[in-house]
Amino acid sequence: MLGIIQRLESADPRRGLFVYDDFVGPPAFVPYREFPARVAAAADFFRAQGVTPGARVVLPFETSTAVLFSFLGLMELGALPLSVKPYILSTPKGPYRDFLARITERYGAWRILDAPSLSGLELPLPRLSMPPEGVKRAGARLREVAPEELAFVQFSSGSTSFPKGIPITQGNLSANLRMIVQHDGRTNDDRVTSWLPLYHDMGLIGGLLTCLVEGNDLLLSQPAAFLMDPLGWFEQMSTEKVTGSVIPNFAIDYALKTLKDLDAEDVKRMDLKRVRSIYLGSEPINIPNLQQFLALLAPAGLKRDVFMPCYGMAETVLMVASTAPYQEVRVVTAPNGQPAISVGRPLSEFRVRLRAEDGRVCGEGEMGEVELGGGSLAPSYFLDDRPLLGEDGYYATGDLGFQQGGELFITGRINDRIKVNGQSFFSADFEQAVERVPFIRPGRTAVIQVQGRLVVLAEVNHPSVLERLEESQQQVCRSVLETVGVTLPAKDVLFIRYGQLQKTSSGKLQRRAITEAYEQGRVRTVTPSELRADLLKMRAQRLVLGSVIVARQRGRRWMATGRSALTAGFERLRGKGKRTEGA
Repeated sequence: MLGIIQRLESADPRRGLFVYDDFVGPPAFVPYREFPARVAAAADFFRAQGVTPGARVVLPFETSTAVLFSFLGLMELGALPLSVKPYILSTPKGPYRDFLARITERYGAWRILDAPSLSGLELPLPRLSMPPEGVKRAGARLREVAPEELAFVQFSSGSTSFPKGIPITQGNLSANLRMIVQHDGRTNDDRVTSWLPLYHDMGLIGGLLTCLVEGNDLLLSQPAAFLMDPLGWFEQMSTEKVTGSVIPNFAIDYALKTLKDLDAEDVKRMDLKRVRSIYLGSEPINIPNLQQFLALLAPAGLKRDVFMPCYGMAETVLMVASTAPYQEVRVVTAPNGQPAISVGRPLSEFRVRLRAEDGRVCGEGEMGEVELGGGSLAPSYFLDDRPLLGEDGYYATGDLGFQQGGELFITGRINDRIKVNGQSFFSADFEQAVERVPFIRPGRTAVIQVQGRLVVLAEVNHPSVLERLEESQQQVCRSVLETVGVTLPAKDVLFIRYGQLQKTSSGKLQRRAITEAYEQGRVRTVTPSELRADLLKMRAQRLVLGSVIVARQRGRRWMATGRSALTAGFERLRGKGKRTEGA
């Protein structure tokens, strides 16, 4: 990685990193050619603070240049950043502090980077100050690193257990970065936008570090910017001539709510013709929503072959498989009768096979567990002597899928498999069916199996849904029957209070924890009055987190609307004047 950064010193001075607080701007711009000097200066600062090679530093990876250069500076020094999620204002302090304490104890951390989000928090280990903003060491030459040297530690999603530390070597990091940029064929003329959090492998590797490899512009925004203003993301792609991005499926589902409310003329005013590749991964893809998304943005010039469904994991640094650029998504019927979307051919550096429940290696079109070998796969988890690979040289991923025509299809996780009358389904099959109902909040549904019963736990968006409870439950049951072909009793459809569906730092449902909470009676259904209170609380949090973003966005749009109205008014006056003159 340091060699990649050193080469940036000869980059075009107009190319670099544009960091936005929101999608409005103006962004902070750091030319790529300044990266070596800034990384070296950060390393000097940490060395003066007593940081030594090998020291393990917990790094809450906020989206800022200060934290980014701290991360790279620690790498230059030979210290080991443990990349974790930052503290987010609306989350409880106790559980976050406990999370940091477990990381500290398990991995022997020496310090924690004193990122701005930690202000006012009691921490389980001493703070490490960040370098002054913008500090540089002119003429810096970064050190050469061996392929086996550890670059940093990233963490698994933690959907079934406490997140596992994954050691990322310099060699594996460089290899996977090279695989990604060769696969999508980008050049330094491309412009990429990302709002994904940097503590997550998809945001750090796919969104940020790949751009350093090719020296193409990166427009990096805060994760909250998309949550507060998904329309702003499309406007940024339009005005800034963006060619690529990387997103989870959640973004499609979330953005649809806004897109459905737009007038056709509003969509046509956007220009998305330059967008040529958007990696789409991280979670099961909702196929009907994806098709609807493409149809809604077709008038803006978004092409149907723009999405590249992909598959990867933190254990491999990031990517394992992806569809090729300029290829429309391929949907087939899976062995369990449900639709499945291709994530493309596995990258040539990896060995991929599937193993059936009875231990056989699967043939074409047979469902089985995905097993991996080769490529940039980590040899083990951090500070864990047990190898990831089995005796035959393959790592059992816990993901289920099948291969057809050389392409890989992922259908779900082994732990998410649900059997009904001898037929296999996945929790996501049911959850996507439930979320087709308009009053269900996107991404706020969990379907679990308890003693053979299927139980739907879902958040709804309006108290009126609860006031006609039986009718609402039946509507959910009909959607599941029509989509999946399984009959559910209405009494097993529960509308619950907000915030009870535990998720990982990357937004995945922690199904085991949710099931345990339900079995222990800790999941509460919601009344109309409680839902009104929850809605008020959520709106208040959004005001606190996003009032500046929303105000600035509204101001910009108001100004644009006002200018249009004034222009139209002047045109009308001019027209009247001409008619008067000719009378």
